[in-house]
Amino acid sequence: MAPHQSTFGTHRLPRLAVAGLAVASLALAGCVGTEAPQSNQAAADADARHVRFAHVYDPSHPVETCGVPAINESLQDSGLVVDSYPAAQLGSEAESLEQVASGGLDLAVAGPSFLGVWEENVALFDAPYLFRDVDHFEATLNGPIGDEIWAGLKESSGLDVLSSWYYGTRHVTANNEVHTSDDLAGQKLRAADAPLYLTMAEIMGGAATPMALDEAYLALQQGTIDAQENPIPTIASQKFYEVQDYLNLTGHMIQGVMVVASESSLGAFSAEEQDALRTAAAEAQTAVRECIEDQEASFLEEWRESGEITVNDDVDVEHFRQRAADLIPERFPWGERYLEIQES
Repeated sequence: MAPHQSTFGTHRLPRLAVAGLAVASLALAGCVGTEAPQSNQAAADADARHVRFAHVYDPSHPVETCGVPAINESLQDSGLVVDSYPAAQLGSEAESLEQVASGGLDLAVAGPSFLGVWEENVALFDAPYLFRDVDHFEATLNGPIGDEIWAGLKESSGLDVLSSWYYGTRHVTANNEVHTSDDLAGQKLRAADAPLYLTMAEIMGGAATPMALDEAYLALQQGTIDAQENPIPTIASQKFYEVQDYLNLTGHMIQGVMVVASESSLGAFSAEEQDALRTAAAEAQTAVRECIEDQEASFLEEWRESGEITVNDDVDVEHFRQRAADLIPERFPWGERYLEIQES
């Protein structure tokens, strides 16, 4: 499920007046461009080999402000430096993955739903109420289950996941408090037009209404839809707090994005360089998580203080989790694995 402020991880975020610099949606798309890469390493070795790294998030997103600098810090003395192309300069998530698979691009960032096009079991990691918290998310994706699924992806497509970075936790906004699915009954809930997201809307109790993210604000304002769901920073950047009364902390999706290479793209690097890239991508995971969590906490604190949107903590998460456990296994081929992770 984008953004950039170089001091992001160490200073409090600005107030909501500049919330537009926050994270965009997980599915943010863009057109291919020809802009120069972002420079995150002031004085790279003139002899360093440049690694092209593409993602769809805008230049203020923690993937760019925290992840890329952390990778380059780890790569010091390796003879490699990452050149980042944010904001879909080199294409959408789907297009970037195609380029990585062919060896035309070194590294890209993509979410489970996009990787699920290449290997259906990867889409599991976008399922509602799969993870209890971010620690559970990291332990799963970096543990035996994650290893197995990444191996299946590599075998079927050649795509090679180097690291999984925390993207954010999704919550529901509405004009009423949401405690259980009954509170969204009859309400039109904006959702991405994909089977997993349509099932998510049903789990939450709403009537799924597919709609592009950039259309949601006006639709909420005019009453075409009643509610929407997104990570907290996206709720801020899209200013949904202006047209919704309640932020309900449903926490229904704890999401990540993956740093992806391929057998073709890595084949151009030596074994030592490949090891350095894997290590750097893994070490950057901590930096990105810290930045995302700082952003989430800062906006929540801001809203609790300002009252611009009422934060509802009284959500029956177990009620929703059970609905997910009842609905998801019967609809998706990875249903049994879903239950295994949910119960782990």
